[in-house]
Amino acid sequence: MGSIWIKKLVKANCMNKRLLSLMVLIIPFFISSCTLVKKSSKKNNTKSVSTVTDSVNATDSAIINHQFSEVTSQSRKLMSDLLPLWMKRMDYNTFSGKAKVSFESPENSVDFSANFRIAKDSLVWIHISAIGGLYSVARILVTPDSFFMVNYQQKETTSLALSDASKILPVPVRFSQLQNLFSGDPLINGEVISADEKDSVWSLTTADSSFTQQLTYRKNDSLMQIGHLQSRKINNTQAMIDYNNYEKSSNRMLSKKRTVHLQNGVNNYTIEMDIVNEEFDKVLDFPFTMPKNFTVNNH
Repeated sequence: MGSIWIKKLVKANCMNKRLLSLMVLIIPFFISSCTLVKKSSKKNNTKSVSTVTDSVNATDSAIINHQFSEVTSQSRKLMSDLLPLWMKRMDYNTFSGKAKVSFESPENSVDFSANFRIAKDSLVWIHISAIGGLYSVARILVTPDSFFMVNYQQKETTSLALSDASKILPVPVRFSQLQNLFSGDPLINGEVISADEKDSVWSLTTADSSFTQQLTYRKNDSLMQIGHLQSRKINNTQAMIDYNNYEKSSNRMLSKKRTVHLQNGVNNYTIEMDIVNEEFDKVLDFPFTMPKNFTVNNH
């Protein structure tokens, strides 16, 4: 797991336990059941429009197939033409950088930093800090099946199966969605069920067992502009991301600034995220250890 070390622990008086929970939620907020909403693979498999990259159960497949059967022939042709665009994903083995985050909720607002390191499809490591990086707030390590966190504010450690992370977070977390939050790839995979175009943009609608997702791509450069995620549950919760400030980074086009609009019930949240100091395909370590003098909080 790389070198084992830990920075000096300094308690930040500006952040309470509730705020930390919100921050930890914001980082992996792309979820596999219900909560959040709109305010305002290397392999390019193009065999068919109905390619499924997330597992979908029989009932969901029936719904999607019904939706697909009602698609017009013009839309179906556009779906086929745009399939290579939908299948395109960020090509990397490792990805690291820093996300400068401004978070606004109905209760308060806060700025913090999240240094991240990703080994694609294997590990996501996050170090959250406040006040210009002077105070460590939390360190998180996520694998496809496990969730580990050191909470420096409360001097607690957590070790859970990823499927049980909802015991400490308001929602379950998918590894792929956390990874895609940083890489800028679509939040979910799934089937393409419709397509449309306007003067300057194309739009694709996809679905998996939990969400529908509408993606908007600019015609002039084929870059993703908006991702809109909507729960298929009756609560109709949603999330929207605006992808801006694309820059070439190691021959990859990366959105360096993202604005996230969320809503949970009557509460609205806005997250501004700026990515800096990003690097691709560097040799990374993932420093992480559980301090023995911290309280074990595994629920």
